[in-house]
This record gives sequence, structure tokens and C-alpha cells, in this order.
Amino acid sequence: MKTPYTLLLAVASLTATAQHQLYPALARHAEARDGHRLPAVATHPASDRGTGYYTESFDSDLNGWTALTAVGVVDWKWTATGPGLTTSTYPVPPLATTPGWAILDDDFDGVGGQSSNASLISPIIDLSAAPPNLKVEFDQYFQEFNLDTTFVGVSTDGGVTWNEVVINNDVGRDGRPNPELVDVDISAWVAENPATVQLRFRYVSTWDYGWQVDNIVIRDLPNNDMALLRASNTAFDFANTGFDLMDYTIYPQSQLGDMIPGATVKNKGFLAQTAVILTVRLDGPSGNEQTETTSPTTYDPGTETIIASATVAPSGDIGDYSITFTVAQNETDEVPDNNELVNAFAVADNIYAHDDGAVASFQIQGPDQATEAFEVGNHFVLLQDGTINAIQVALHENTPVGTSVYGAVYTPPTTATDPPALIDFTEDYVVTAADLNAVGGTTFITLPFANPVALIATQPYLVSAGTFDGSDDLHIATSGVSEAQISIIHYPNITPPNDEFYITKTPMVRMVLGGGVGMQEVAGAGMSAGNAPNPFAETTTISFELRNAENVTLTVADVTGKEVLVQDLGTRNSGQHRYQLDGRSLATGVYTYTLAAGGSRIANRMVIAR
Repeated sequence: MKTPYTLLLAVASLTATAQHQLYPALARHAEARDGHRLPAVATHPASDRGTGYYTESFDSDLNGWTALTAVGVVDWKWTATGPGLTTSTYPVPPLATTPGWAILDDDFDGVGGQSSNASLISPIIDLSAAPPNLKVEFDQYFQEFNLDTTFVGVSTDGGVTWNEVVINNDVGRDGRPNPELVDVDISAWVAENPATVQLRFRYVSTWDYGWQVDNIVIRDLPNNDMALLRASNTAFDFANTGFDLMDYTIYPQSQLGDMIPGATVKNKGFLAQTAVILTVRLDGPSGNEQTETTSPTTYDPGTETIIASATVAPSGDIGDYSITFTVAQNETDEVPDNNELVNAFAVADNIYAHDDGAVASFQIQGPDQATEAFEVGNHFVLLQDGTINAIQVALHENTPVGTSVYGAVYTPPTTATDPPALIDFTEDYVVTAADLNAVGGTTFITLPFANPVALIATQPYLVSAGTFDGSDDLHIATSGVSEAQISIIHYPNITPPNDEFYITKTPMVRMVLGGGVGMQEVAGAGMSAGNAPNPFAETTTISFELRNAENVTLTVADVTGKEVLVQDLGTRNSGQHRYQLDGRSLATGVYTYTLAAGGSRIANRMVIAR
């Protein structure tokens, strides 16, 4: 039984919209300060290359570096243990270096609503004997709560003036590397007076998590270093194309189309790089399917740009795929570790997904909506008309057993003053212990619609899961990181424009598509069929009629298309027949049963409910 909520939503009319319809951009969701954060990603800094002209490892103290606090009371300090203990459910971890490092611990030392502007400044460094091409490298661990900005700067006049560059700004807090190796080209700044160089690490925020740094080195900037910074399988650009060209981790066969891969590259070397090319290799279940190479281009030092590949066309065979991006140039690259990235996706019968498949975190309401009913989900666009049979959702183990969860499908609003338009709900489902996931879990609940819902190609849809059971119950699992506007948290009882926000963690909420369930599949089929009761708990009787004597086979498949039961019913004469199906060995959920007789077959939908 579906639980009604305040009717701020209108039923959507299923009319096609023009391709590339632009939709209002949503604001980013304000997360609870002590909400769940993904564990730090273990990484290894690149190996040392080039001569080091200055090194500070903070092994025992700040070693002459000066902490200067311009705003607030939070200072830089030395630590060998990491951030102080807070009431955070998942505290910020220490920087994964030893034996000591510098830290600005805003989470522990700061106060709610209090702003900070604090710097860590080096002693004077004499680089007059160093070459002109220089960079500063350091290890960091950084997480933001709201909007921090951190900078690295250089002064050559005793700190009167500073040249600086932004290092972290609106980067989120999910899956940050620990440690993360950062490098900055300081050649032009040092050239002003190499004998009197000072470095500055500056943190600006209002009560956030903080910044940890270590292993600061000034070394040669490589002459030749083309780097791949990011890569995407598609050309998704919400500002220009709306929801078209979103990148998915699982595509149904019917919804897989051509892709336009692209990558962000940067010349991180001291010299211009000539004849730079991006190679894109598409591999499928049977091996290489396509390889494309861009035209050669020259990039000046410091140039960062997006290179788009030619279109690639996956075969559509069910299985795993990868797209390998490789950047190369005429010059011999001195840092080959950053020349390649690999993205993966899969093709399935009828599953459509954005998430990475294994639980990493969870999503609940924000601090300003703590008592509100809420839904969490993802936007999808179909390339071909289809139907949605069910919604799948994974739940984190913090969800209490007995919580009620439902699925819903909407069309997104075209103005900021309208809510998403409801198309249909699934039935409610009561959560059991077997449904819950610890971090790393892969269990999904399937929430069927009472009747398949028709969906139209090119129309975006919001597919979500939610609850009405209180402020601390449902914890929807997340896996992976989403670009802005793809993943959404929705408060159905709040008036727009404060009802929808985008989130950067990817909800494990999926579409299960189907085709014509309950409809005759072969024109002129010589039979008809139905079953009762439906839904049922243990057994149901399938009634069917044959026009001619035929051998009859019964196949039962779950919502993912997996066959769970096959029965040979033998040769049956023309006329009426009945077969009692025992469903006690099958799990609760929605199934499709197919009767095949001669050259005809017919499919119907049944629901097991206990």
C-alpha cells in the first residue's frame, strides 16, 4: 500500500520533449557536518624526479615555518597523530605520511560559523643556484564541508606581495586521495628574485574540516610532461545539453548508443609539447572494438584543455567494456605515469545504472531538512522508447529493519518554481536484515511497479527511492561520484525551489527496464494465458488456451531477466489448460512468466508478495 504525502506534485503527462531541452540547474545539497564520508583512497606519490633544491618533511616540528592567522583563531601546527577527535561519526583521517606533518585542524579547533584565514609561511629559501624551471611538490589530505579555498603562493620580497594559485576549491569530500601528490609550476614567480623565495600555504574557510600537508620539495620542473587529468566516456555538459549524454556505469542493450569520449590534458612541463595526440581504445567482451586518434597539436607550457575524440560505437554485446585514454607527444615524456586513464562500463539486458556497484557511503537528509520525508535518485535518459518495470535500490546497514521504502519515477521540472512531476510509485517494501549492506556490499532491493510504466525516448526521468518513516531511518547507499545535476535529493513536501538539490555521491538507485510484459509477444500467437491469484504468496494457477496441439514450455524470469525456473509442460491438446506454479522457492518480487508453444509465445507478469 502506498503512503500518500502532501500533494505538491502533479501527475506528468507522457509527452516527448525536444532533444537538448535545458532544465534549471539545482543548488548543491548542504550536507550534515558529521555525516558519513567515504574512506580515504590509498595512493602512492610519484617517484622523485629531478634534483631537489629545497626539502621540508616536518619530521619533528615546523622547522622555522611561521604560522600566521589573519582571521579567526585556528592556527597551523605540527602533528604526528593527525586531526583531533571530534564527534564526527566518521572523523577525518590523518595524512598517510610519517613521522610528522603540518596541519590546520578546523574541524577540531574551529567553532561553528567562525571564519578562518590562516597561512603557513616558509623561511627565506635561496634558489639562486637552481635552474629557471622549478616546481613545488607536496603531499596533502584535504576534505571540505562547505566551501574552503586553499592556496599555494610564492613571495620574493619578504611577504609584502604574493603570487598564488588555488589548490582546492569546491572539490567535495568524497574519495579524496590520501596522500595526494600536488605540484605547482613556480618558475615565473621565482624568477623575480631567486635568492629570497618564500612559500605560503593559505587556508580560507568558515568552520570546515581542514588541510594537512607534508614532504614539501622544490625541484626541477620536467621539460616534457603531458598529463591526463580527467577522462569521460561521453560529452555530457549540463549547461549546454541538459541531461543528454550522461555517462552510465551499466547500459541496457536497448539504450546503448554511440559515445563521444574526451579527456582533459595539461602540459605540465617547462617546454612546449609538439604533435600531442589523444588515443582512445574501446574494448568489449570479445576484445578491441575500436581505436581512434586525434589530430596532432602543439601545447604551450601550462596549457590545460579538453580534447574530444571521434565517436566510438560499442558493439552492445552483454558484458564488460573499457575505454583507455592515452596521451603522447613527439618529445620523450619524463613523467609517463600520468599519460593513461581507463574508464569502465557494462552492458546488461535491462539494468540502467550510474553507480559503481559496491556500497561506499550513504545519503540521508541535510541538517535543514532533518525531519522531512525525502527521496534520493538519479536522472536517466532513454535513447529508445521503453518501459520501466521496477526500481532497484541498495540500503546501508544503518537503515533499521522494518523501515518502509518505495520507488518513484518523475519527469524533471523545466522551471525552478515547479516540482518534479510524478508519473508513478512502486509498491512499498518493508526492509529486512538480509537487505542491508555494509561498506563493500552489493545487495539490491527490487521495487516493482503495479503496472509497467511507458517511457519516451529523449525525455529525462528522475528515478528515486524514498521513505516516510522518520528522520533517522532510511540510509540509501551510494557508490561513486556524480557530476553536478545527475544525482538528486528530493524533499516532496517542501515547496520549490527548495525541494531539490544535487549531490555528488552517486545513489545506488537503478532502473529495471522491460519490454511488453503482460502483452502478446508474437503476432497471431495461437494461445492466451493468465494467472490467479496475482499477487500470490505460495502458489498461483496459470490458465492458458491452445488453438492447436503443441509442446508447451514455461519459463520464469526475475526483473533482471535471469531465468529462475524452466518447466517442460509436455504436449498439450488444443483447448483450455491449467498449471499450478509453486513459487515457494522464489524470493519476494516481480517476475515474468513466458509460455512457448510451437512458434508462438506469450509473456505475463506475476508478483510474489509475502
